[in-house]
Amino acid sequence: MKNQGRFLTALVVALLIVIFALLNTQSVEISFGFWRFSLPLVLVLIVSVLLGVLITVLMSTVATLRLKSELKESRKKIDEIKQAERKNYEEKLAKVTSEYQRRMNKRSTKDSQTDIK
Repeated sequence: MKNQGRFLTALVVALLIVIFALLNTQSVEISFGFWRFSLPLVLVLIVSVLLGVLITVLMSTVATLRLKSELKESRKKIDEIKQAERKNYEEKLAKVTSEYQRRMNKRSTKDSQTDIK
C-alpha cells in the first residue's frame, strides 16, 4: 500500500511537470558573461532547479561528513573516559581487597594466637 501511494504521488508530479513544460515552451535569452543563447523557458527552469538540488545535496553532504567526524571523535573520547574509569575502579577495588585481606590475616593471626594460649 505504501509503494502504491509513492507511485501515485510520482505519477501526479510527473503529470504536473509535463503540463508545466507544455505551457512554458516560449524561448528566453540567457546571458552568461560573454555567452548569449536562447533556450525554452521550461528547460531553463528545470536546469535551475536541478542545479539548486545539486548544490543542496553537496552542502548537506559536507555537513553530514563533518557531523560524522565529530561523532566519531566523541565516541573515541567516551571510550577513553570509560577505560580510565575502569582502570580507576580496578585500582580502588584492588586496594580495598588487599586492605580487607590484610585485616582478615591479622584477625586470623590473633585468633590463632588466642587459641595457642
